[in-house]
Amino acid sequence: MELLPQSREALDEYVTASIDDMEGLLRVIEGWAVRSVPDCVALSVTLLDEDLTFTLVDRAATGEPRHDEPRDAGPAPPPGEVHPLDELDWADTARERAFGAIASTVSLPVVEHGRAVLNIDLYASTAYAFRDRIDGLVEALGAWQAGAVTNADLGFETLRRAQQAPERLREQRLVDVAVGLVAARMAVTTDMAALMLRESAERAGVSESEAACVARVLLA
Repeated sequence: MELLPQSREALDEYVTASIDDMEGLLRVIEGWAVRSVPDCVALSVTLLDEDLTFTLVDRAATGEPRHDEPRDAGPAPPPGEVHPLDELDWADTARERAFGAIASTVSLPVVEHGRAVLNIDLYASTAYAFRDRIDGLVEALGAWQAGAVTNADLGFETLRRAQQAPERLREQRLVDVAVGLVAARMAVTTDMAALMLRESAERAGVSESEAACVARVLLA
């Protein structure tokens, strides 16, 4: 499987104290999944605290060519023009085709100290790929068996969330900088500054990132 382009971008920018090697974790999960479920064609891992999703896709199985294979891109653009085949184009096409390729799914939460911290979603190309295999997956992946849900995401919603990960990271950086500025200017803790920013956003009816942009401009 290959990383979704947006997942690669997000991984290059993402730093977490809880997981040293996010791509390594994805590859370990991939190894367990494809050994247990040969028809597995995609997987997503969602960090619940950060609300970030990272996705791996078997492009051949979902009808999308690999990066080193030719793609029927239609007529060549005139000289000097850039062909509109960027990462968003690839992701949109992959999502449209993936729906038809996915016939079954399983969602497995990972719980630590009584709290769900990860959600692992596996996608297969056959309807009964996960039959009699969930117990083995739960054991291998350290998931919570009682929380396992099958066929809840046949629409591959995690792919859309993975596409949004880079933008979510950019917005969070804006918020973090604004919180630091508010904390320093108002002589309050960062937790208090974050609460003040959140409440200001709610009162104004805007997102936290929009409120953060306003706060940065005003404090500058």
